[in-house]
Amino acid sequence: MGTIWIPTLDNYKGPLYVRLAEAAEDAIKDGLLLPLSKLPPQRQLADNVGVTIGTVTRAYALLEQRGYVFAKVGAGTFVKGREFKSKPQAANFATCEQPLTNQTTIISDALSQLAKEPHTIGQLMQYHADPLPQHQLKFSQWLHRRNIPQTCDQIVFTHGAQQAIFSVLNGLMNAGETLLCEDNCYPGIKVAAQQLCLNIEKVSLTQDGLALDELEQKMIRYQPKVIYLTPNNQNPTCIQYSLQQRQTIIDLARQYDVIIIEDDVNYCLPNEWHTPMWCLDQASAESSQQQKVIYLSSLSKLFCGGLRQGFLLCPSPLLAKIKQALYSQCWMVSPLNTELACRIIGNKSFMGDRELQIAHRQRLCIAMGERLNLNQTWRGLNGWLQLSLPLKSHHVVAALAAEGISIRDGDDFDDQQNHIRLSIGGTCDEIEFEKQLAVIESTIVKLSQSSYSFV
Repeated sequence: MGTIWIPTLDNYKGPLYVRLAEAAEDAIKDGLLLPLSKLPPQRQLADNVGVTIGTVTRAYALLEQRGYVFAKVGAGTFVKGREFKSKPQAANFATCEQPLTNQTTIISDALSQLAKEPHTIGQLMQYHADPLPQHQLKFSQWLHRRNIPQTCDQIVFTHGAQQAIFSVLNGLMNAGETLLCEDNCYPGIKVAAQQLCLNIEKVSLTQDGLALDELEQKMIRYQPKVIYLTPNNQNPTCIQYSLQQRQTIIDLARQYDVIIIEDDVNYCLPNEWHTPMWCLDQASAESSQQQKVIYLSSLSKLFCGGLRQGFLLCPSPLLAKIKQALYSQCWMVSPLNTELACRIIGNKSFMGDRELQIAHRQRLCIAMGERLNLNQTWRGLNGWLQLSLPLKSHHVVAALAAEGISIRDGDDFDDQQNHIRLSIGGTCDEIEFEKQLAVIESTIVKLSQSSYSFV
């Protein structure tokens, strides 16, 4: 039986789940919730306080993240023992991930629904070398709602976008051949290329995308089979390719017979997201033989990193080679994982209020950059900020690490122009986010005012 505890939230600020979590923190510190006592059942507390069960779920999850409570499967949530000492919450501005809003509730609901369908579970427990048709159909319908045309048979599922990248390179290229990619590129492409003994040749970036003259020269010189691009939200620079750029690159790919890997993993807010190159390629190709774009994405940056559901859209002539490369890594992509993903994307509350939250955090960060007089570009969950010398990026990274805040150095992306990358998702609440952002700003100000930039 749960503890009888009915908090009053009027003295707390912020979202309801944050206020509820902070009320519980105070109750634990004041001894109203004793060590090892069980917190009230979620439905009971929701009814008593007048909030939704989802609000209580998120509050309990936040308490667990902060180290005040622990959960026992099937038993409930309990206050930690007296040996517990509160520790500052680690601040992660280095990993690109969605803020935690309603994901826990959506996954819990999906798993609960699936648990009531033994026939479905029985089917999912079997070997399925090919994707289940119902899964392809659900993803196809979801993609059509996002204005990405395709057919079910063009959808290939993977365990994350990194496996999709590796499978395409493995299926279409041979050791010793050259892969073209963007300068300041996503590090994962280098890992895949090294494993497959491929050479990488980088193409310079402009504010509109690639340097097109340089791209054509390198297509002629290296005769690449594949080029890897992130045109909607380039990682890490947040550059977005112009429409003219995208069409020109497709034309060059047809002229020189190059396959384009279009990586659309990085999240964009709805007003930032533009039509993928896949759509332009599909619309302008006279036949499937002319199609040059392979589109890949995943749910990691859109929902949560732990849901390893990647997928790619592939022109029909290339399907056999890529599927064979995928099967060389794993006999099958887990239909259990794909079933969960299908239920998640089918939930009408899939994004919840995350887009409003991300937009708010982005505005706060842009205002900070303006106060610091920094050159900056923001898109989706990432910001790319250029520091002014003598302040150096690696000194800021080190100083913030000493404060318990992690960010990315531009050096991680082979950038030598003194940039840092901030990712604004993470799992902290809004109050904590603003505190951490204030530490970032004050640290940059303090280091900038030093005669020499050092830690």
